[in-house]
Amino acid sequence: MFSVQQRLFCLLSCNKSNVHLSSYQLCSLFSFSTAKENSSNHRSNFTLVGPLESCELSSKEAAKTADDSICEKKLSSSSPSIEFFKQSGWSDAQVMKLMQREPRFLRANVETILKPRMRSLQEMGFSDTEIIRLVSSCPTLLRLSDIQPRINFWRSLLGSNERFLKACKRNMFVLTSSLARNIEPSISLLRERGISDERIAHMVVTMPGGFGRIDKLKEVIKYIDELGVPRDSGVYTKALNVVITVSRSRFDAMSVTLMSFGWSQPDIIALIGKCTSIWTLSKKNICDKMTFLMKEAGCELTYIIGHPVLLTYSLEKRLRPRYDVMNFLDQNKLLDRGHNLASVVTLPEEKFRNKFLFLLGEEKFIAQYESYVVAVQGKNDVVAEN
Repeated sequence: MFSVQQRLFCLLSCNKSNVHLSSYQLCSLFSFSTAKENSSNHRSNFTLVGPLESCELSSKEAAKTADDSICEKKLSSSSPSIEFFKQSGWSDAQVMKLMQREPRFLRANVETILKPRMRSLQEMGFSDTEIIRLVSSCPTLLRLSDIQPRINFWRSLLGSNERFLKACKRNMFVLTSSLARNIEPSISLLRERGISDERIAHMVVTMPGGFGRIDKLKEVIKYIDELGVPRDSGVYTKALNVVITVSRSRFDAMSVTLMSFGWSQPDIIALIGKCTSIWTLSKKNICDKMTFLMKEAGCELTYIIGHPVLLTYSLEKRLRPRYDVMNFLDQNKLLDRGHNLASVVTLPEEKFRNKFLFLLGEEKFIAQYESYVVAVQGKNDVVAEN
């Protein structure tokens, strides 16, 4: 093992940031053995990434690819499958990513597997660019024997190649879940509840995992019905999305947290339709913001309920710093009128600085100005904390 470490050090010491290892170098690096390893029943845990030598790999990427594709014997320095993808218009980077996600393609038979299935996609009207997007999103597609009926089903529901490609990028279940066992029963269940195909199509594109398991969907639908969410409202599908995405237990926990501050069940249902991102936040996150808004900023509960977007902004980098600036300006009579907190908080950073922060330009106000700058740390993006 020490000799391997020595050789690895020699290979890596020339460039610590990005090392490109050839097939030969990797072969020589791991070409040691023990008596036990040479036994007929033993399979080496080391793999070779020779077929990827035509696509530049960093040492980290090479190690990951090698770890993912367990080989029983040394591979040749080139792979017919890699050459096939390149000839089909794939770039080196695209081929590299594909092989990392689906190492079995290194050994896939080009004539009996890859060519026929790629040809099938072309015959279905996909352009070369669309095929690259589709296979990159769901590499296992090329291992399925029933590509056409799956794709025809989804394109019929979604209405276009573009929408289908977006759905595949967000949800691998679109092509991997069984149509008969999960997808068709799930869609029938939603149709029975009066949800149109257009709304179902929107759910497919925006709701990861929503159609992968019929049993889970049944549980969520039952729960949403028990909450009293109207089936004919736009909130219904959003509620399904929230509960499926964050889980029922987390949804319940957030509901209890909000109710502890005075929110009612109808308020929470309305909140689902207005601001679904709130359900991804932690209990502490919401508690801290509600406490600040009600006790420090003096907001009424009805105001917060009417402006739930306030709860999506960072307390330390947006809510408190901006409130402190506005409060300071008001106390020093630097404002010509009152301002709505929600409108102030939602202003883009540049507009807030130009409209309000410049008022602190005088030397006697510099401490307040610097306090704000330090608080936001120069980061202008709105990030919902978890």
